[in-house]
Amino acid sequence: GRKLNLAQRLTTALSSENQRWAENVVALKQKDKLLPGDALLASAFVAYMGPFTKPFRVHLMENVFRPFLEKEFRKISNGTGEGYTFPLSQNMDVVASLTTNADVAQWNADSLPADVVSTENGCIVCNSNRWPLIIDPQLQGISWIKQKESAPERNLKIVRLGQHDLIQKLEIALENGYTILIENLGESIDA
Repeated sequence: GRKLNLAQRLTTALSSENQRWAENVVALKQKDKLLPGDALLASAFVAYMGPFTKPFRVHLMENVFRPFLEKEFRKISNGTGEGYTFPLSQNMDVVASLTTNADVAQWNADSLPADVVSTENGCIVCNSNRWPLIIDPQLQGISWIKQKESAPERNLKIVRLGQHDLIQKLEIALENGYTILIENLGESIDA
């Protein structure tokens, strides 16, 4: 009697979850169609946005990258765009596509401030395969990177342009795969 009652209650509770799961499946199928464009937009964000301020990042995303992608997708659809669904979310959240709330919470616990630009910088740093360049006028990102890369096996090296042993430290870091942080870059760098 008691086990049967518990089993019936569990079955009833799970049947109501079935509707929610079905709705989630429909939403995920819709998002799946938008994945190519969203991935391209997120990739452009990671590749190009690091050194720019928030207003300029918004300008580039809304007035340069998104229109460019829409133009290219229009070409794919024989130029008219009629009857063609652009694989690009209308209000794509780059941060949500590049990370999770748990990652952001960990970054915040590791001393990355919770403001939007810092979170975007975290996305850029954590999704870059090469050498990310980020704007950090309040020096908050530097302390986060130092914390993030502080493990002994990362062998973090911190240098500044003009430092007498800069080239030697760069060579050692690059040869061994160590993390190197170049602080206080100006607005332009002589090649």
